[in-house]
Order: sequence, then C-alpha cells, then structure tokens
Amino acid sequence: MYNFRHKQTESMKKYLSILNVHSLLVLLLCLLSSYVCLQFRLKLYIDFLILGIVIVFPLTFSLRMAFRRRERALEYLSRFKAAMQSLAYVFGNSKLDVAKKQEFNKIAADISDKLIRCLGYNIEEPVTVQNASHEMYVFIQTNLATIKRRLSAKVLLFAHRTNESVEFLLATKRHRIPWAPKFIVLVAIYSFVIFYPAGLLNKTGFDVPLWYVFAMTGFKAFLLISFYNVQGMLENPFNQDSPDGIRVNDFRFANLPEPVVIIEKKEKLSTEETKLEEEESE
Repeated sequence: MYNFRHKQTESMKKYLSILNVHSLLVLLLCLLSSYVCLQFRLKLYIDFLILGIVIVFPLTFSLRMAFRRRERALEYLSRFKAAMQSLAYVFGNSKLDVAKKQEFNKIAADISDKLIRCLGYNIEEPVTVQNASHEMYVFIQTNLATIKRRLSAKVLLFAHRTNESVEFLLATKRHRIPWAPKFIVLVAIYSFVIFYPAGLLNKTGFDVPLWYVFAMTGFKAFLLISFYNVQGMLENPFNQDSPDGIRVNDFRFANLPEPVVIIEKKEKLSTEETKLEEEESE
C-alpha cells in the first residue's frame, strides 16, 4: 500500500512539473490585465492571427526539434548498450584468461555507470566519461592480439560505435535547442496575455464580469505556456523529473554470464549423444 501511494505521489509530481514560474506569472498577468482593462474601460482592435502565427510556428519548430532529439538519444543509447554487450561476447569467447575478462567487464560497467550518472543525474563530468572510454580503447589495443583475426575487425567496429554513441549523447546533453525561437515564443505569449483582454472587450463590450475576461484569457494563455514548458522539459531528453524523460537506467551495461558454462553444457550434450549412438550401434 505504501509503495502504491509512493508511486502515485511520484507520478503526480512529474505531471505537475509542467507548472513553473512562467505559469504563475502568466496567470497573475492575466488577472491584472483583465482588471485594468475593465476598470479603465480599455479596448483595442488587434489581429490576433499574426500573433498566433508568431507563437504557433516557433513553438511547433521547437517541439519537433525536442522530439527528434529524444528519438535520436534513444537510438544512440541502444547502440551503446548493444556495442558494449557485443564486445563482452567477443572477449568472453576469446582466449583471454578469466582475470582479463573480468577486467573488461569492470571497464565496461564503469563506462556505463559514468555515462548514466552524467546524462540522467548530472553527477559525473563529461571528461570522466571520455577518460573511461579511452581506458576501454587501451584495453582493446593491449589484448587485440589474443583475439582471432576475423573477430578483431568486429571488435574495432564495436569500439567505434561505443565512442560514437558516447560523444553524441554527451553533445546532446551539453547543447540545447537554439534560444531564438524559444525567446520569440515567450515574448509572444506575454504579449498575448497583456493585449488579449482589451481585444476581447472590443468585441463583447464592458458589460461582462471580471471572471469571464480572466477565464477566457487565462485558459488560452495557460495552454500556450504549458506547451512552452513541455518543450523546455523535452529539450533535455535525459531529464529524470519529466514524465517523458528517457529511463537511462534501462541502458546500463550488466555483466553477462560466462559463455564457458554454455560451451561446457554443449560439450556434455555432445558426449551423451555420442554415447547413445555407440550403444545403438552395438
């Protein structure tokens, strides 16, 4: 029961995270502008079509960019985990001793943990992740001679994919969506909040109550600022406080089972089959 309530509380916090300072300021500004326009009988003719275009097009552009960043981040996280597991398979089936195999698993887990902590929790610096990735390269160069020649090219390919994924994910974390479209949208939303009550009173007249003007203005402004906040949350696809944030822990590298056990089982099965064949022949 406690876990259920705790999960409900956490999910509620995530969904309420779209409300921030801008949401409060927009609603307060809606109330203030509605009161001033009614009190001083201000009205104004405005073509809100142009203002709507100024808001909608940059906001749509920013949301599309944010969704694209999220999908690309998922793609490269999957590539990272798949490349690390493939390297673990190759080294697990190689002629390296058990200590060397455990050393590689430790290096791979260290890279994965540092990358996850850097992306999702801002604990590690990008330099530490890059240094850990360089340690894996040094290990591969040192032990590449013990791997079969036909597998050495695949090892280098998987190492290249790992480095490519790490650099792309770190760049996605550091660099955000261009600020100009976001700034234009934010200015347009605040301008809409200020001038919309006067434009509304130009159509309806001054015989309407304050709550009506505030409700008509606040509802539209709240939707616009909520979309703006959602775009801001999606801008960082690794945000763990967002309901749409990538669950980066799902891409953590886990130590794989020793392939030697599987080979031993296959050898036992093959020996049992040969014994059965010899008994049948006799």
